[in-house]
Amino acid sequence: MIKLKTKISDNSVALAKGLMGVKHMADDEGMLFKFPMSLEASFWGKDTYIPLDIAFVDKNNNIISIKEISPMSTRSIRSDGNCIMAIEANRGFFKKNNIHIGHKISIVSTNENCAEIEFSN
Repeated sequence: MIKLKTKISDNSVALAKGLMGVKHMADDEGMLFKFPMSLEASFWGKDTYIPLDIAFVDKNNNIISIKEISPMSTRSIRSDGNCIMAIEANRGFFKKNNIHIGHKISIVSTNENCAEIEFSN
């Protein structure tokens, strides 16, 4: 079972900041964005120093798209449909771990601002 340790962004300030300013993340770390409602999400790499992958997750906890976010880029990266969560990880994490569109996520442990995510197909 593949696991990712994440910090949680679930309020307007944290959702807007994301991983801005972060210069390094361990291979098994990332960020979980939890949106207040199902929506078409949009992200960018402004003020982000590391190359990222982002997986968009629908209301059934299925990954609906995986995209790349380039450091310092203001190019908009959009989900391929409505989602309730997004997961950012180091570039290559999803490919390296054979995680694809259609895989399901489970949040297996959480506290106020951290969660551990498991991926299954």
